[in-house]
Amino acid sequence: MSVHQITLEQKAKVPRKVLFDLLADHENLDRFFRANFSLIKKGNPTSNGIGAVREVSTGPFTYQEQILDYKENEHLHFKVINGGPVKEYGSWVQFQSVNAKQSLIHYRIMFTPKVEGTGWLIKFVLEQQLKKALHTLAKHGEAKWQV
Repeated sequence: MSVHQITLEQKAKVPRKVLFDLLADHENLDRFFRANFSLIKKGNPTSNGIGAVREVSTGPFTYQEQILDYKENEHLHFKVINGGPVKEYGSWVQFQSVNAKQSLIHYRIMFTPKVEGTGWLIKFVLEQQLKKALHTLAKHGEAKWQV
């Protein structure tokens, strides 16, 4: 089976800490993504850190993601460990400062579908949802930071 990849970037007029805090808050990700999230296992050094497991419910799929690497204000790395339409899935999210008041999110996903021939559809849906979520996240962060 083939490996599929999605790579996206989103700029925001906020320091990277604002974006990191929003994206690392597992239980409130439904503000940005079309899914329900719940933290089912706490991680280290914070409850949302390394080893944390979150359950994600979206449409007909429920799956679990585990945080593999976490460095505050710099990056998150997680993978699907159970469920969903993929058998291998990893996400890498990096936060880069452009200057003191602007930052950039680099979001990369690699996955292999469980069912041969469905990768293009999964990629299309994920990419569209992720673009919208990152845009919403950036706008929310900008509004929150300006207050």
